[in-house]
Amino acid sequence: DLRGIAAGILQKEIGVQPCADLQAIFWLSDKGNIEWVVGYTAFIGKTCQMHMVNLKGGYTPKGLLFDAFNYAFNDCGREKVLGVVNSLNVKAMDYDKKLGFNEVLRFAGMHDDGGDLVVLEMNKANCRWIRELKHAA
Repeated sequence: DLRGIAAGILQKEIGVQPCADLQAIFWLSDKGNIEWVVGYTAFIGKTCQMHMVNLKGGYTPKGLLFDAFNYAFNDCGREKVLGVVNSLNVKAMDYDKKLGFNEVLRFAGMHDDGGDLVVLEMNKANCRWIRELKHAA
């Protein structure tokens, strides 16, 4: 099933543990190969956690970003999306901040390999991907 495929990719690539509330979207190549997986877990109140895996490398298609944030904020009705990142993963930290996530909490030394566990957030009201989607429509 597709949920199992998403769970396997998310666990293998970025260590997301399988959970019952996992939802995911896939971004496919023209040939039907999975290029990106965006997973959503920890649906608590008006929030959820977002996880992104790029299997092909290279740039992030804008359409994927529109779809990913539209799904979380509009389809799922969330007001805030959270990300949890190891501070030692500089590439992921930079990427998430370029997407518009802001750091809100840091637990020193609590992630793998002694990195800080960093909690990032994006609020629906501040999400440029949602605003750009509305303007494109």
